[in-house]
Amino acid sequence: MSGAFTGKLAVVTGGASGIGAACVLQLRDQGASVFIGDVQAEPDTPEYLDVTNRDSVDAFFSALDRAPDVLITCAGGASRSPALDVDEAAMETTLSLNFGGFWRCAQEASRRAVAENKPLAIVHVGSSLHRGPAPDLSHFAAAKAASMTMVRCLAQELAAHDIRVNAVVPGPVETPATKSLWDASPDIREALDRATPLGRIGQPDDVVPAILFLASPEAAWSTGTVLTIDGGMDVAS
Repeated sequence: MSGAFTGKLAVVTGGASGIGAACVLQLRDQGASVFIGDVQAEPDTPEYLDVTNRDSVDAFFSALDRAPDVLITCAGGASRSPALDVDEAAMETTLSLNFGGFWRCAQEASRRAVAENKPLAIVHVGSSLHRGPAPDLSHFAAAKAASMTMVRCLAQELAAHDIRVNAVVPGPVETPATKSLWDASPDIREALDRATPLGRIGQPDDVVPAILFLASPEAAWSTGTVLTIDGGMDVAS
């Protein structure tokens, strides 16, 4: 796919670290102009994006000089908590980040694309936990399941506008967020390695090729597709 994104404008939410940051590097290597949106950016800069806030999403996309050709939504996360201890605030925050964040950004990017009569490829980065069960992460799993349903709904409804909506579902991947957890609990990391048929947890670069394929012209006839990239954990469960 060398040069597949030459001249394209790509937006990557959650692009400051982890899978999002790996996407940014490879998109740039393949010729794209990449606009990162992340809550880690300095406030009052064009790169600042809080996907849980509609005003922030609107301001972010309004700052672009044109509708994006590619939108990759990586922003997400949650704190661990037993299901009986998840309170209203934690549930609302988790849903707003992992489901609502995808929906807001996909909606706004699509509105821009429709207004400019141009195609758009959206790829949502989900989580294998959307299938459940997910001990201590039931709220996160439920939000990711909702986002998978939204992927399919948007794919069907937006196809008439030449907007493709697909998803990649990674298994356990080592990112700054997960590494801090696994460093504190090495037994979790070892258990995940043992549970993976291919013998190890993933790295961001294991997932990015699938994301970029779905975002590229090579996947021009794919929409509503969900690709699982998890080292074989799904078939082993």
